[in-house]
Amino acid sequence: MIKFLVKGQNIETLEHEIIAANQIAFVKVHFAFDNSWKPLHKVVQFTQDENTYNRVLGTVETSCFLPLELLAGTVKMSLFGYDAASSETVRATTVVKTLHIRPSGFEGENSNVPPTPDLYQQLLQKISDKGKDGKSAFEIAIEHGFVGTEVEWLESLKGVDGKDGVNGKDGCDGRNGADGLPGRDGIDGKSAYIIAVEHGFSGTETEWLQSLKGADGRDGITPDMSDFATKADIADLQEQIRQISGISYISVFESGSDVLQKYGDSIYTYYNDGYRSLAGFAESYPHFCSAENNYALYFNQNDFSWAGSVFVMFLTPVAITSKMKLILSYLVSASQDAEFYLIPKTDKTGAELAQYIYEEIKAENASKLSFKWLYSDTFISVMQSLENVSDGEYYLAFKGTSDNSHPMVKSIKFMKE
Repeated sequence: MIKFLVKGQNIETLEHEIIAANQIAFVKVHFAFDNSWKPLHKVVQFTQDENTYNRVLGTVETSCFLPLELLAGTVKMSLFGYDAASSETVRATTVVKTLHIRPSGFEGENSNVPPTPDLYQQLLQKISDKGKDGKSAFEIAIEHGFVGTEVEWLESLKGVDGKDGVNGKDGCDGRNGADGLPGRDGIDGKSAYIIAVEHGFSGTETEWLQSLKGADGRDGITPDMSDFATKADIADLQEQIRQISGISYISVFESGSDVLQKYGDSIYTYYNDGYRSLAGFAESYPHFCSAENNYALYFNQNDFSWAGSVFVMFLTPVAITSKMKLILSYLVSASQDAEFYLIPKTDKTGAELAQYIYEEIKAENASKLSFKWLYSDTFISVMQSLENVSDGEYYLAFKGTSDNSHPMVKSIKFMKE
C-alpha cells in the first residue's frame, strides 16, 4: 500500500513501494487527511500524458485503487474537494505529487476489463450505494425475545441512579484584569542648561552650547596598500604551499556544468521510487542537480516535500588509509547530525552495486563516520578524520534530508596524507 498525508494543500509521502504497470485493482493508495479536508467531498485525479482518471472518495472513504489504464512512466496525482454543505462555493486543491510507474513483465490483453468510470458515473454510483433503512432498536429487541410495548421497552433501558460523584478539583486562577487608566503627565524636567548653571556654569545659553564643541581633529592619512596581498595573490600562495607540502586529493564529487556527463552513471540514488542513476534521478527531480545551483546536490523541499530522505551512493571505490581526511564543501540551514558511510568494495556494478551499498547500510554492516552538518548561509569546507577506518577500498555513501537542514553539497574529496 502507498500512503500519503494530505495537509492543507500539500501531499506528503508516508509510505511508498515500487509500482509496476498492468496492475488491475491491486495497488491501493491510502490518504490521511488533516481536519480541514475531513468534511469535504474528495476526488483523486491521476494524469498521464493527455489523459486524466478520477477516483471519487466522497466524505468517508480514504483509499482507492490505482487506475488500471496507467502505463509505465510518470503520473501526476492531486486531489480536490468540495464542501457540499456550505452556502458558499468552497473548493480545496493540492499541489501535484509525481508517481513513477515501472514496466512490468506482463504480456497479454486487458480487453475484458472494464475501464475506470468517469467522474459523473462514480458520483451516481455513490448516490445509489445508499442502503435501505435498517430496523429500529425496539424491533431488534422483539426479535431477541423482549415482550411488551415500545414504552415498556424504553422504561426497561433506564438503570438505577448512580452514587454521587466525587467533588471536582478547584478551578484555575482567573485571567488578569484589564489595564488601568493612563497616569497623569509628570512635571517637566529641567533643561540641561539650567542644570549646568546650578552646577557652577557662568554665561548665556549660547555660550554654554559653544562650550560643548570639541576642537577639530587632525586630517586622516590615506594608507598605502601597494605592499599588501590581493585575493589573487593569496590564492596563488595557497596553491604554492599545496604543491610544496605534497598534499593531493581524490575527488569524489565536484559541482559544475559537466556533472551529469562526469558522474551520470557512477553516482546512484535511493529514494521512494527505488534505485536510480544520477542522470535519471535529476531528470525526474529537476531541482536536485541543476544549473540553478551549479549542479550541486540539493536536498530541497520542492522536489521531496518535507523530510524526504535521499541516499547518495558513489560507485567508484576509493583506496583509503586511516591517515586520510574527508573534506566536504556545503551549506545547510540548520546544524544537525549527518549520516556518512564507508562500504567495503565488492565485484558488483551498476544498480546491483547501489542496492548492495544501501542494504549494507540498513544491515549496519557499513562503517558510519561521526559527522555533523554545521549551519552556514554560505558554502563552507569541513574536514573529517578517518583515523578509526581500517585501510582498504571503500564506496562512500550519505543521506540527505529535505528538513530544516536541506543541505546543498558542492564537493566531496579525500585528502591524502
